[in-house]
Amino acid sequence: MTCFINFSNTKPKPKPKPKSKFNANHGFSLIELTIALSVTAILTSIGLPSYDHLMQKQQMSADINRWYRVFNMARHTAIINAKIVTICPSSDALQCSSRWDDGALIFVDDNKNHKFDNAEQLIQVIDKSPNDHKVTWRAFQNRNYLQFQANGFTWAQNGTLRLCNKDPSLKYNRAIIVTRSGRLRLSEDSDGDGIEDDASGNSITCG
Repeated sequence: MTCFINFSNTKPKPKPKPKSKFNANHGFSLIELTIALSVTAILTSIGLPSYDHLMQKQQMSADINRWYRVFNMARHTAIINAKIVTICPSSDALQCSSRWDDGALIFVDDNKNHKFDNAEQLIQVIDKSPNDHKVTWRAFQNRNYLQFQANGFTWAQNGTLRLCNKDPSLKYNRAIIVTRSGRLRLSEDSDGDGIEDDASGNSITCG
């Protein structure tokens, strides 16, 4: 008697799945971790100077533009009100002092003595600059203040407000140049050396 075996219903054994190179329990080896940290350190060392440069540039631009608005406000107030208006440095928002880094006062100078007296109108108190910014004012006859007449002219004062920071390269330094007619302009890099210049064409310093 011949026997026949029917293989049609016999299920083939499933092939074993290949083991993945990566699984949930696979972590970093010491070598892989060291490489990853090294790459991170390199990228950070490249990125931080660029970030610092951008922040310093933005801070200086914001501060010099703020001082520009201060000077412009003083001049326009003098013209609109037909009054003598004075800007002077102030450390206490009450009287004029010597350091422009500490802030400033804008006031109507009725007696023209370039000092803020109690009876005079205070227009605005100017906040101090950031601690790493140095602000200086150099003007004709070494006057440590700036006065605008009712016609917008200064009292024969042509001067420069200089704004510097701690970077020794001078590349962030900025200035506001004031003419005797009261016109204002921001400093520029006139010789293309990457450092902005004052009215005489010299690199801006605050020393």
